[in-house]
Amino acid sequence: MFDTNAARLGAAAADLLRQSHRCEIERGLNDYEFDRIEAEYGFRFADDHRAFLSAGLPVSSPPEEGDTWDSPWPDWRNGDPDDLRSHLTWPTEGVLRSVEHGYWHAAWGLRPTEPHAAKAAAEVAALMPASQAIASRPDQQPGRW
Repeated sequence: MFDTNAARLGAAAADLLRQSHRCEIERGLNDYEFDRIEAEYGFRFADDHRAFLSAGLPVSSPPEEGDTWDSPWPDWRNGDPDDLRSHLTWPTEGVLRSVEHGYWHAAWGLRPTEPHAAKAAAEVAALMPASQAIASRPDQQPGRW
């Protein structure tokens, strides 16, 4: 089911980014490109993210003092596949680092006492595929996770 409110939100976000002149924005992704990306990387974009990237594809930002990376926007159209796969792992890696430093979500149940076991349990029980990190809510993809 397509969420029209999410689509409006995504389109509005793209308009705001375009008006800010903070990055280069190319022609938005089309349905064929979305299908290719989702098949190649094994996830589905949420409706708001799809609307955002349909309205325009941000591909680069001029570096500013204090920037932590050179290319904050993944180039879904022409980006290096290995770089895109690496980009998709960032959210999971961030959560796992947090677990190593004591974070534990109550929904994951009791935290194992061994740090290695806690990290493994978090990865298996709660860490979502990359698709969830950038994309979807469970109600948008029944049975997918």
